[in-house]
Amino acid sequence: MVSVIHSKNFYVPRIYPTSKVLKPFLLKGFPTFYSQENEYILPVNLWLNYLQNIRRVSDISCCVRAIKRYWLFLESTGCEWNAFPPTDYLKPTYIFRNDDLLKSAKEGEMAYSTASLYMLQIIKFYEWAAHERFITFTDDNKPFNYQLVHIANTGMMNHNNPKFAVRSTDLRIRKPTKNENQSLNPLSKEELAQFATCLTKYSDEFIIHQLLQLQAGLRVEEACTFPVASIEKPDPSTNRYEVEIGPSNGVHTKFNKTRKVEIPFLLMQRMYYYNISERRFKRAQKTDQKHTYLLLNNRGMPFSSNNIQQYFRRIRKDIKDKYKTSFNHRTHDLRATYGTYRLDVLLDHLPVGDALALVMAWMGHKDDKTTWKYLKYLRKEKANQSAIVLLDQIMEESLR
Repeated sequence: MVSVIHSKNFYVPRIYPTSKVLKPFLLKGFPTFYSQENEYILPVNLWLNYLQNIRRVSDISCCVRAIKRYWLFLESTGCEWNAFPPTDYLKPTYIFRNDDLLKSAKEGEMAYSTASLYMLQIIKFYEWAAHERFITFTDDNKPFNYQLVHIANTGMMNHNNPKFAVRSTDLRIRKPTKNENQSLNPLSKEELAQFATCLTKYSDEFIIHQLLQLQAGLRVEEACTFPVASIEKPDPSTNRYEVEIGPSNGVHTKFNKTRKVEIPFLLMQRMYYYNISERRFKRAQKTDQKHTYLLLNNRGMPFSSNNIQQYFRRIRKDIKDKYKTSFNHRTHDLRATYGTYRLDVLLDHLPVGDALALVMAWMGHKDDKTTWKYLKYLRKEKANQSAIVLLDQIMEESLR
């Protein structure tokens, strides 16, 4: 199995031009790949060094995940990274695209956008390898085919030139267009109960994160960066707390916009006691950094969206195995569940326009068309009355 070891930063002496004044220059450490035979994978490691120390890419984590997944695939199938049969569907790049990335995306194990991004990283790696003469592209030996793709022009002068052509490859992965009925996928009452039951086996951090999505409508990254400063001592007389999130308190909101969200009492209580717990204190002591975020992993670092996606894949599998059901949800569907159930309750007490305006503000929708989807879904599916009460009740009973 391919292994990845993160090398430390190191200084390299300047050989030319020779001078006593010039100091050695710093090379940043980068993830270093070794094969299952513990052999140094030269082209991959030079590619990562190129990104880190020559291109100075600020974050290569996506590239590392993509390359690792591809190399694990190569090892499991016995394919060589630089050998390409004449027939496209027998080439490792095409097999990886179709049997790994696309299959995972169709089964809901990863987002289509993630699959597309991973494929793009592999394409860039091969283009770099060809440029550095690790491989030579020929008609009989090439990892993919180039093609021109026509893209709609959305600029100001699009009436003069409605489309423009860009160079792409036949490995690109396109996100399937969703019809109106597919655009929302909130959890049903039965799925909520199944999810809550399985959630109890997971860490305090993951539970809090999922509840922030499910009961407050936060996006994945927003919940990861929820700040300690926004946590209040719970007051039983307060049913819901209104909390401001945005760049001012370090929350990574979409488009860096500030907004207010609502936090139910029991969730605020759970976050308050977690914040002062010995568990979080020990995690915070593992680094010298002063963390402003609530949720810390076992290395004392803030949770990342990648951590959450990995956990969610596990809980989705747990639900499928335990209940023998097709739980085809993503973590983003928890936010859709909040929006749908919350709007359903508000419509019992407020005019449609006012209810939509509140949900739009709490969820941080840029366009009211997004919020209207929730109303259309409710009217079509006829969601249960007292839905938000039901949502809270299910989660509270299961997590006691």
